[in-house]
Amino acid sequence: MEKRCGKELFMKKISFIHAADLHLDSPMVGLKHLPTNIFMRIKESTFTALKQITSTAIYQQVDFVILAGDLFDGEDRSLRAQSRFRSEMLKLAEKGIPVYIIHGNHDHLNGSWVHLDMPSNVHIFKSEVETKVLHTKDGEIIHLYGFSYPTRHVFDRKIDDYIKKEGADFHIGILHGNESAGVEHDNYAPFTVNDLLRKDFDYWALGHIHKRAILSNNPPIIYPGNIQGRNKKESGSKGIYHVTLSEHDTKMNFLETSDIIWEEVVVDASSAKSFHELLLLCQTTINS
Repeated sequence: MEKRCGKELFMKKISFIHAADLHLDSPMVGLKHLPTNIFMRIKESTFTALKQITSTAIYQQVDFVILAGDLFDGEDRSLRAQSRFRSEMLKLAEKGIPVYIIHGNHDHLNGSWVHLDMPSNVHIFKSEVETKVLHTKDGEIIHLYGFSYPTRHVFDRKIDDYIKKEGADFHIGILHGNESAGVEHDNYAPFTVNDLLRKDFDYWALGHIHKRAILSNNPPIIYPGNIQGRNKKESGSKGIYHVTLSEHDTKMNFLETSDIIWEEVVVDASSAKSFHELLLLCQTTINS
């Protein structure tokens, strides 16, 4: 994977952004009781996080971006969400950055929506596993493998259809599904870590699980989690991975994208002698 040019030695290397579970325009169910300014910021937060993805990709001058499913919160894909997403893709198009997309169970291909064309730098995988070929500006050849959900419920072992094709410097699998050992989520497109290891790919870009998880370091098998927590169950920092792959090593840098972070705080109310004092303690904690 190395080539010589005069006295210099060049090493094959690529960099990309791996994000998943954007859930753009999520309705933020159960939060309408909040003050209007706070609720509106929460409603806007998924779009704010999306802008973080594109600005990071441009700043880092990555070779490409991977979005591993559930870009949109619902199968109707609101025009507002599509339009805002398209605007961000145009920013990447201006910089020559391609985007590779699979759709998941929330934004599957059988939904009903008003279709809005995306710019030519956006590449969407179809309902069967396919291979897309990318030639980077520096001459690397990358094979990207993936599929989009044809319907909301995909329980088949689609992993069996991921077949490595020779002729590339790097092989990257994109999969929106559930690691079979996990019991907290619907068992969509199930797989095991050993299934992925046997494919002999260089990186697995996963989506579906909203908690960040590294299932393997060599090769990297990564759930980045969602880009913005939408309720108290999705607490903590949310974001994306900036990945650099070479023949010698892999660098994975987690970058925060969330505009709002949900945190759980325990208030010591042992000193409170009335509900009013308890309320003041809570307000003091919130404002601190």
